[in-house]
Amino acid sequence: MNRQNWRGFVLLLLGVALLANPLYLYPENVSYETEYTYEASTIDHLPHTSHVTYRFTSCGWNPLQSAECAVVNDMARGDAVELRLDPDRGVDDELWSFEYVRADGRYFEPNATLDGRTLTLSLDPVSEETVKRALSQDIDEVPQHVRRAVQNGRSTVTEEGVYEAETYYVEHGGQYYLVEPAQSERVPTGWGWKEPSTIAIDAMRLAGWIGGVALIWRGGEWTERGR
Repeated sequence: MNRQNWRGFVLLLLGVALLANPLYLYPENVSYETEYTYEASTIDHLPHTSHVTYRFTSCGWNPLQSAECAVVNDMARGDAVELRLDPDRGVDDELWSFEYVRADGRYFEPNATLDGRTLTLSLDPVSEETVKRALSQDIDEVPQHVRRAVQNGRSTVTEEGVYEAETYYVEHGGQYYLVEPAQSERVPTGWGWKEPSTIAIDAMRLAGWIGGVALIWRGGEWTERGR
C-alpha cells in the first residue's frame, strides 16, 4: 500500500468513526444509573424484615393460625411434647422451622432432646433482648452504605453497590436500627461530567457527522491519487 492509499485508508477510518459517534458520544440509556437513598431510624420492636421473619415467628391468640402455632401455644404453658420414634427412622437436625417464637406474650427458643428413641420437644423462655441481639446484624456485618446510614442517619449508593434494595435490622452500641431504602432515582453519570443539555449533545453529534463526511471525502481523494 503506497503512501496516498495509506493516508486515504486512515482518513476513511476516522470518518467512519465520527459518523458512528452517536453510538458512543453520550449515548441515550447508557449514561444513567439508579441511585438509592437509605435512611436509618431507631426501633424498639422486632421488624418484619426478610432476615428476621426467616428465623422468627409470632403465634397469636388464634389457635388455628397454623398447626405449628397450635402446638406452640400449648407448649408455652409449660407442656413438653414427647414422641416415641421408630428405631428404623432417623431424626432431622432442624425439627423447628424457626429459631425463636413469641407466644402468650413471651419469647421462647425451641428445643429438642433425644433420649434413646424418645424425642422431647420443649420451649425455653428467653428475654426479648436475647431475641433482638440474636436476630439483628452487627454493624460490622452489613454493607458500607448501611453503616453510613446508621452513623449519619442516611446514605446514598449507586446500583453497582447493591445487589438488591433490601431492609436491614442492625445493632450498634446497644441500640437497634431499621435501615431501609427510602427512595431511588435515575441520575446521569456522564462519565464524570455534568449532564449536558440536549442542544449541546446534538451539536456534538452534528459536528461529528460533518467531520466524518469531510474526512471520508478527503480519504476518497487520497485513494484516487494512489491509483
